[in-house]
Amino acid sequence: MKKVVLSFLIVAHLFVSAPTLTQEKLISITTGEYPPWSSSKYKHGGFVHHLISEAFLRQGYQVTYIYHIWARNYKEGKSGKHHATAFWYYSEERAKYFYYSDALYSEKIVFFHLKSIHFSEWETLDDLVGFTIGATRGYTYTKAFWDAHASKKLNIVPSNSDTLNFRMLLKKRTDIFIMDLVAGKSLLSQEFDSAQVQQITYNPIPLATRTGHLLFPKVRSDSLELLKQFNQGLASMKKDGTYDELYNMLLKGDYTKP
Repeated sequence: MKKVVLSFLIVAHLFVSAPTLTQEKLISITTGEYPPWSSSKYKHGGFVHHLISEAFLRQGYQVTYIYHIWARNYKEGKSGKHHATAFWYYSEERAKYFYYSDALYSEKIVFFHLKSIHFSEWETLDDLVGFTIGATRGYTYTKAFWDAHASKKLNIVPSNSDTLNFRMLLKKRTDIFIMDLVAGKSLLSQEFDSAQVQQITYNPIPLATRTGHLLFPKVRSDSLELLKQFNQGLASMKKDGTYDELYNMLLKGDYTKP
């Protein structure tokens, strides 16, 4: 009988002392589809979401992701409805409303185009005059790029998604389309057939090389503490080699495999 009581007390003690995830430890992040960096269809949500989740997990937090189109994603994040929004390039405008995490990754922004379109050399935005340029609403690219759109210096046609932009490229409704190189290649291989992919190439000269960040809204009182916790978790991943392991998974296409 004593053994039964003792066993019960041990189990009870383990149950009481086991760590529980409080409401304060649950993180809500608004995000969007941006393969191969992020996707609700990928394992772990893709490289970026896997990275974010692991960094927070090391600090004792659990993350849930809410997907929107990118324009709404930004508005949702800015409102403070969620703890953070993933993931964005730096811009002075966004810095007014958000705290930026340390860099999640680096990417090259290039121009995709049909092989039948002559677009071999360019140096400045002035060289893009005369082209119809596809772009995705809500993306940063560069301030000069969007300023050229606002002033009508460049003929930029915004669409709601990268997939739609590639379709417009294939239908020759646009001449060139601006997108991250790794994400663009991945999207083409996932969403288009080989005959369509064979029609498309890209110019290796980047418009910009940018870093992506997790943004924490300044309207929330817990943002600075969460920023600190996340950066610490991310730093530990880079220090022990976990970051490199996840990035290699991205390059090998592991996140898209069943």
